[in-house]
Amino acid sequence: MDLIQGQQDRPLSPLGFKQRKNLFFLLQSVTLARIFTSTLQRTIQTALPISEEKKLPLEGMAALDEAKLGIFEGESKVSFSDDASKKMYQAFLNDEINVILPGGGENLKMVDTRIAPSVAVFLDAVESSGHTLVVGHRNVNKMIIRNLLGLSFAQGYRVEHEHNVLYVYTPKTQQIFSIEIGNPCALIEIEPGYKEID
Repeated sequence: MDLIQGQQDRPLSPLGFKQRKNLFFLLQSVTLARIFTSTLQRTIQTALPISEEKKLPLEGMAALDEAKLGIFEGESKVSFSDDASKKMYQAFLNDEINVILPGGGENLKMVDTRIAPSVAVFLDAVESSGHTLVVGHRNVNKMIIRNLLGLSFAQGYRVEHEHNVLYVYTPKTQQIFSIEIGNPCALIEIEPGYKEID
């Protein structure tokens, strides 16, 4: 998709529905106790089949909503309406940690402040209930991983967030593993650590 989404509440794309199906089959044999999503429909649509299959309610959290991208939400990433907008958005991409887009935008430090208290909720859910699924968004997920692993903002920014990767965190050892979500017949490969932006 070529649109800047942020907190615009758009449904999953056709590719998103395919990835949802692959995630469903990957997690089918996993016993889950709780499922957290953002309040945006694309995470709800991703988690809903898993929720229905496992008879678990979805626990929506506004803290998991994607970073606000201000006046740029809905703008095309490839054909900006004017040069000033293109330069302003590029400045944000060059420093998402500190730059704030006008119109109520958030940088990664602001997202981190919003999400940090929820990380304790997720860890408590794992300890008290068992395996917990968190379905968030690109910038939010980066900051969740930053908090779980005690990374700096620069390291957290470098966490790659692809829609076909599931991160698995083990609280006792404080380690993270990445699993590429392939089609249902694909071999499951688990790698230690997280993928980084190239």
